[in-house]
Amino acid sequence: MTHRVSATKRAALFVAILGIGFLAWMAFGRVRSLMMLGYVDSAIGRVRGVVAAEEQFARTHPEVGYTCSLPQLPRDDQIARLAKDGTDNGYAFNLGGCQPPTAKTPNLTYYVIAHPLHSRLPAFCSDQSGVVRLDEAGSGQECMTKGVLLQ
Repeated sequence: MTHRVSATKRAALFVAILGIGFLAWMAFGRVRSLMMLGYVDSAIGRVRGVVAAEEQFARTHPEVGYTCSLPQLPRDDQIARLAKDGTDNGYAFNLGGCQPPTAKTPNLTYYVIAHPLHSRLPAFCSDQSGVVRLDEAGSGQECMTKGVLLQ
């Protein structure tokens, strides 16, 4: 006894498989978007955390001023995670722009840039002013020169 599946049942099965595939594709896109939003929120918080740590470091070491070394910053959970390898939640963090302190003048400048490790994410940056900026295209250099003020 052979069982034949009618053409109608095959078509219905095909449509059901297509529908499930489409829903899975939509769910994956939604989950990815939410994950990327989490990366962005984390990067903003980390940049603000570095700015606060730089201020604390400069107050504690007035003869040195700001530092361009993540491991030298005062430790909290955020800084400890960044100090390991400079990356966290889809972003690489870099400190730069420091002038070597001399015997009479401390370093009064620095910048921090959060470079995205994934495409289609913005870059974030700040400097000694404490103002956080972003570049939608993900360029750290553009963030520093033409970045949009983050509200």
